[in-house]
Amino acid sequence: MGPPTINPYTTPPSTLPASANNPNVRNFGDSFFDDISRGYKQTALFTSIDFDLIPKRLTITGGTRWYKTDNFERGSNVGSFGCEIFGPYNGVSPPNPCVSTVQTGVISNLNNLDAKNLDNTDKGFRSRANLTWKITDEALVYYTWSQGFRPGGFNRAASIIKPGSPIYGIFVPPLTYAPDKLTNNEVGWKTEWLNRRLQFNGAVYQEDWNNTQISIFDPGVTGNLTFTTNGPDYRVRGVEITFVGRVAEGLTVTGGAAWNSSEVVKTLSLTNPATGQPINIVNPFGELGSPLAHSPPFEGNLRARYDFQMGSYGAFGQLGVAHQSHSLSSTDYLTKTLQGQSTVFDLPAYTMWDAQFGVSKGDWTAVAFCENLTDKRAIMDANYRQWVKAEVVSRPRTVGLKISYYFREK
Repeated sequence: MGPPTINPYTTPPSTLPASANNPNVRNFGDSFFDDISRGYKQTALFTSIDFDLIPKRLTITGGTRWYKTDNFERGSNVGSFGCEIFGPYNGVSPPNPCVSTVQTGVISNLNNLDAKNLDNTDKGFRSRANLTWKITDEALVYYTWSQGFRPGGFNRAASIIKPGSPIYGIFVPPLTYAPDKLTNNEVGWKTEWLNRRLQFNGAVYQEDWNNTQISIFDPGVTGNLTFTTNGPDYRVRGVEITFVGRVAEGLTVTGGAAWNSSEVVKTLSLTNPATGQPINIVNPFGELGSPLAHSPPFEGNLRARYDFQMGSYGAFGQLGVAHQSHSLSSTDYLTKTLQGQSTVFDLPAYTMWDAQFGVSKGDWTAVAFCENLTDKRAIMDANYRQWVKAEVVSRPRTVGLKISYYFREK
């Protein structure tokens, strides 16, 4: 069987805007390309003021940041989706360059982005306030209110939604998406105990994440391109703690843990403008109460290090463990595998160990280490971007030796 032949009818249209990086006509068989330039200009002014309500004991801090971001996108997005016809169809050959399919009449997506005037400006204020109370020299509590955001942007082009899609003629993927914003409320403490042999810090917080930017890709429903849009509002409530303790001479134990609960508190759904009724598709943003992706309910770590003398050498041994509970790979419950299963994959919980042993003398240090001591195959992420489930796994057991020398000024 010979090599496959290139279909000349998949050549995209050659008309390009003046701002193209490569204005030349593409070769036959090039069925898709982006020739795009994106950019932005950021301007910002910020200030912060501290004021002692009670000298060295009670301090209030206030700050704000004014920002302005000018975004632009130029160039073109060109493809021949729906034009891949090898030879005549019912005795009729498709045009060259490809404009539409004989079967469906879907227009080939030639997008002159210059003509779409993709310029926008985001501006506003993001602020923070903090109240710190130093109760004693070993104990401090604080309250923080703060705001954050991510700027908006542009998608490559509007996807082509085919007539078989349940949202055909109802929804067009957007060319732009707006900023998403986060507001954090946090109460925390920093303390020292047992004659400063134990340090114990922590915080309790709530984060409100609004207008969240979500990426969607489902060729059978939303078209042939991934696009980003603004979706639901999330609320995250959590507690985190860290500690460092000098348990005995030479023995130090450190650890930390975080408990988080995330959920959708406001979601969006598509409705048919003609009937006002919801469209019968799975909500890509998740139902009310569903969690964020990569947001395990619990994470924790514990590490013990023992420093001692070994003859004329300083030495140490260290053992650590980290645990993470299960989480989800995505919030997109719309996209399905080729077998019709959800691409919101469960990422199982895992526990990983590591160990080190080191010696030093003068400016020389040698450390032998073993990462992932039990050779755990933890699944860190999973996706279906290439129409097959792909998993990102942890590094296997890794054993090594590090030798270092500290150079001092003479």
